[in-house]
Amino acid sequence: MPELKTVFNASCLNCGLQKICFPTGLMRNDVTRLDSIVERKAPLRKGDHLFRAGQLFNAFYAIRAGVVKVYALSEVGEEQILGFYLPGDVLGLDALNFSTHQYHAVALDTTSVCAIPFSQLETLSLQIPALNHQMFRLMSKGVNDGRVHSEILSKRNADQRVALFIWSIAQRFMNRGYAYTEFRFGVLHRDVALFLGLTPETVSRILAKLAQEDIVQWKRKEVKILDVAQLVALAGVSTQGQESALWCAKSG
Repeated sequence: MPELKTVFNASCLNCGLQKICFPTGLMRNDVTRLDSIVERKAPLRKGDHLFRAGQLFNAFYAIRAGVVKVYALSEVGEEQILGFYLPGDVLGLDALNFSTHQYHAVALDTTSVCAIPFSQLETLSLQIPALNHQMFRLMSKGVNDGRVHSEILSKRNADQRVALFIWSIAQRFMNRGYAYTEFRFGVLHRDVALFLGLTPETVSRILAKLAQEDIVQWKRKEVKILDVAQLVALAGVSTQGQESALWCAKSG
């Protein structure tokens, strides 16, 4: 665990995710000022909640490692999955309109986050225009991701949804500088089905078909894309148009 601790406690200046997290577009001295208010939490274990609906809102959370699922519960206890968050993603933006979080956020794997106290961030953003701009950019992204997700569910068939989901996750890993044709993704097929508006049986059938056709193999937590061209064609997107990827994590 020493290596994990070293990575989790890295400063904003030394974090490999700063180009897609809050420090985007900031000067070096401004990143240092931001780093001074960041609180680095102890790693969450699988099943630990980062926050729950109704909990007092006082901070945003930036993921440094792991995967977080954001979900809501209906009045009868049915789960509605709103997004999966990867390293570099920021959670809690939706709570700006409220005094409490509106959704639940749970770690799906060993996960490390940075807490950014909102009161201190608000004060700092008034002094650093680029930081204020970054906050608006993140909020705008959340609105757009929600719109795209709705369009995907209404305009794509089951095979396209699963293919697009896998390609979207791959792109997000690629944008972070990670391997994107072979990666670890600790999300249950049941959760993918709920997110895509499908049944677990349908998702399992499509994944079996993709494996049989040597397009994608998804075994347990390991995803391997064997044929990028066929996956993109099935998803119905262009590798240049990039309609795709960020819809997998709506702001939570």
